Amino acid sequence: MGQIKVEEMTKKIFILFSLIIYGAVLLAAHNYQVKSPDGRLLVTISTDKQITYSVKYDGLLMLLPSPISMQLDNGQIWGKEAKIAKVKKVSNNNMIESPFYQRKEVVDRYNGLILNCGKEFELEFRAYDEGMAYRFISKHEGTYKIINEQADFRFDRDYRSHLAYAPRGGADGNDKFNSSFEEMYTETSLSGIAENQLIMTPTLIVGNEGKKLCIAESDVISYPGMFLTRTEDYSNVLSGTYASYPEKMAPRSWNDSFYKMENYADYIAKCDGVRTFPWRILCIADNDIELLSNDMVYRLASPSRIADTAWINPGLATWDYWNNWEGQGESGKTIDMYKRFIDFAASQKLSYYVMDSGWAIYEGNGASMTKPRPELHLDELVKYGEERGVGLILWGGSANFAADNMEEICRYYAHMGIKGFKIDFWEYDNQRMMDLLFKAAEITAKYKLLLIYHGCPKPVGLNRTFPNIMSYEAIKGLEYVSTGIVGAYDMIDYNVIFPFIRQIAGASDYTPGAMKNLPIGKLGWAPKASEGTRCQQIALFITTFSPIGSLCDSPTNYYANKESVDFISRIPTTWDETIPMHGMIGQYIVMARQKGNKWFIGGVNNKQSRIITLDFSFLPAGDYQMEWVCDAKDADVNPENYIKEIINIPSNRKLVVKMAQGGGFAGIIQKK
Repeated sequence: MGQIKVEEMTKKIFILFSLIIYGAVLLAAHNYQVKSPDGRLLVTISTDKQITYSVKYDGLLMLLPSPISMQLDNGQIWGKEAKIAKVKKVSNNNMIESPFYQRKEVVDRYNGLILNCGKEFELEFRAYDEGMAYRFISKHEGTYKIINEQADFRFDRDYRSHLAYAPRGGADGNDKFNSSFEEMYTETSLSGIAENQLIMTPTLIVGNEGKKLCIAESDVISYPGMFLTRTEDYSNVLSGTYASYPEKMAPRSWNDSFYKMENYADYIAKCDGVRTFPWRILCIADNDIELLSNDMVYRLASPSRIADTAWINPGLATWDYWNNWEGQGESGKTIDMYKRFIDFAASQKLSYYVMDSGWAIYEGNGASMTKPRPELHLDELVKYGEERGVGLILWGGSANFAADNMEEICRYYAHMGIKGFKIDFWEYDNQRMMDLLFKAAEITAKYKLLLIYHGCPKPVGLNRTFPNIMSYEAIKGLEYVSTGIVGAYDMIDYNVIFPFIRQIAGASDYTPGAMKNLPIGKLGWAPKASEGTRCQQIALFITTFSPIGSLCDSPTNYYANKESVDFISRIPTTWDETIPMHGMIGQYIVMARQKGNKWFIGGVNNKQSRIITLDFSFLPAGDYQMEWVCDAKDADVNPENYIKEIINIPSNRKLVVKMAQGGGFAGIIQKK
């Protein structure tokens, strides 16, 4: 007991000391402040020897003074010994049209400050009701290099966090910046974070009085993405960390679908003249469910560069990889099999068929996207799909797509009638790779082609700038149970964690829809199956946001479960409005999404069965009915069992629902 009291006293002394130092800094330095429109969030910028900023919310300290700076190759350090020449106050209250997002309009309301720091750079701060952000703006003429950027997030105590460490990728296991960007979440204290290990953003901190703080970034153009790390010397500090610039970037020798990076330079970015740098974001929420509708990353991204978007058509897709081409593997990659998938998509009025590996000729160590297999008659398959209202989307590797022939590939397949590409194996977010991701979006848009990124960094707003980007992986999706070892990954808990964190960044190509559903805890070999109930697999199409939503299972399994796939096929993929109804990180989620005159409700549960009361008070006046699927009474042990019925929404707008272990429900609501 004595040791515990000593530790508690030490923590209290540390907190008191931090607050004293914080107050002393405010008194000594030249400070500027900006408040959110609702007045709850306060950002204080100090411009003493080192520029820092701190954040309060409802008067509670969220972030201690945190230093920010950029180091240039000419010896300058923007952010140290800065002289403020002018301060400009700005405010905004507009709407952003967002036709391919979780709501058709995004509120863009903020107060801001722009600090003119002389002839070299400016700093812009914005305070929103749901978070704050800042960015550097260069006024530097000519070429220069960024040696490093300091973006610290300093907390006053050892808070809890939810984070995902960056796993190693497939291109170079010895390169810590080579990552698949697909990992489960870890819950730990700040001091418990592994030292010097890369943490992916967004990252969630449970801050003062339980407020939720999510660190993210947006508008990352021609600049490396931001990881976070904790060093031994600073237990309660997370620091931005960036991949260095690779002097050599070439297809990997033993599988040229991947790029490999070599000869890292001593800087992180090459720059030329006036430009803006990425927004560093701190989202703030009172509770968990507010995170589910946070728009900070989207609204801070650069506006759309596509003037005419009429050709961009989100929708559902069938997909062959997860089900291993109806279980036939390589032998199943035939024209008859491809037609079978097209026929299935047509029967369900699905918009697309995502053709994974196997349609192109393999040359050397990878598939050449310039050469379809002649025996498949790809042009005839395209026409076959067009006649049935199904567009084809082709899979490929990043290096096969981007190695000097990207425009040729896009021109050729656009002329053929292909609707887009699913490009895999990016696995880096250094400046050169981020430039390539930008170029891919730009050129595909030029040829009116859709784009899905796989094996890629998380979204950082590029999907607003180029809305032909339909989705990103950067998620531990259902692909990870396709190998047959059910239970090897805790997908059930993951399903009620990632929407609160990863999905703040943007769309998530999770690919649900498994029709073979197993009870929780049944660890073992079960190919092409998932833990949890059928209703959870259906509900994931609502709780997960992806403008192209891929159904993972086979036509055979869907034909055998017609009622389930009929329900899934009616679910839109973009929305007019999104309202989080209920939820707690790691426990459960209930989302309401509107399309036209219908509302779609999805509930997803963790491994503990639970009873909740749904509140439909958001519905306008009137009498409503809901067609829904919910877990059957025995769904804990027979997870494929469910009830489908039409019920009336009670006049008091309350409905009690029970979700099984790994269960869920999905409903379609409309006026009577």
